[in-house]
Amino acid sequence: MNKRLKETLIRIASALVALPIYFFAIATDVLYSLPVLLITLLITLFCLYEFYLISEHAGTKPFKAAGITAAVFINIIMYLYSYGKVLGFSRFWNVDARFIMFIIIALAAVISVLQLFKRPIQGGIFSMGATILGLVLIVIPFSHIILMKSLKDGLFYILLLNVTVMLNDVAAYFGGVLFGKHKINFPVSPNKSWEGYCFAMLFSVLSMILFSQFFLLFYSRDLLSVFEAAMAGVLISLGAGIGDLIESSVKRDGGIKDSGSIVPGHGGMWDVFDAMIFTTPLFYYYLICKGV
Repeated sequence: MNKRLKETLIRIASALVALPIYFFAIATDVLYSLPVLLITLLITLFCLYEFYLISEHAGTKPFKAAGITAAVFINIIMYLYSYGKVLGFSRFWNVDARFIMFIIIALAAVISVLQLFKRPIQGGIFSMGATILGLVLIVIPFSHIILMKSLKDGLFYILLLNVTVMLNDVAAYFGGVLFGKHKINFPVSPNKSWEGYCFAMLFSVLSMILFSQFFLLFYSRDLLSVFEAAMAGVLISLGAGIGDLIESSVKRDGGIKDSGSIVPGHGGMWDVFDAMIFTTPLFYYYLICKGV
């Protein structure tokens, strides 16, 4: 068995184990959809921790404990903002998503004090910047999946997004392997090809159209028109590519190949969800502008 086939089989096996758990946590409404908060916490905290480790490889010393604590609060605020009325929290605390800005400001104040009294002044800009950047690049964007779940037909939109992103990634990989002849020559990903990106966008558009029609025919969920699905497919493919390139640039700066090793065949948690991190807020705000 050649190396590429073995890696592909390991990736498939990992997906078969992890995907049912992920989709159950997203889909279930038990305990007021609390599992969606738990799975989002799990994903964002692992991704953030991997980001901080990469930052250390690059010579920066982020305040990991402070950043992870802030990440927990950000996810909780997103959840309470989305489900506060259901849980009754709004009766004594008007949970507003603007509390996230308070968390960021408070984190900046805390790590500034820590930098002044616990660490040398040299390198302070990079340490403080990396701590906050991890929240902005990873935690805040992906936690929008909680907001999306609370929308009308939010589960179906999440399923549509996930399926499209996965097929986009698969098409980019196999399109590049089978037909990739013209390299894009991005400094952070020199081996990616135009053919891979074209296949990814084509499959993203097709999957958006086909699965939105599938939900309409079999579940009577009128999510997106054919034109809207095509536009969303283009948007998601672009967002997935940007997420992948940003992670690649961070890893290249840190001098490592994978963000971690927690997911066999895939690498780290950030390696798995890099495309979802940017497409989730893009698709959410697309739906908000559409009036969902």
